[in-house]
Amino acid sequence: FFPMVMPQLTALQRKALDLAIREGYYGYPRHIELEKLAKIMKISLSTYREHLRKAEKAVLPKMQTSMLKP
Repeated sequence: FFPMVMPQLTALQRKALDLAIREGYYGYPRHIELEKLAKIMKISLSTYREHLRKAEKAVLPKMQTSMLKP
């Protein structure tokens, strides 16, 4: 599934999403905050947030659609 979605992301969007997943951003409780992820990527918080949101916007609807199919 993800190989079909990931090529639609820019390199920075993919990197931001991969980093968030790898560092536990989506875990509960969160293991890292956006500020730290931005520092790791060496970009501003607002830029990191923009890359991550665009990646989520591209990936999440496709995941929902695939999960609704029987």
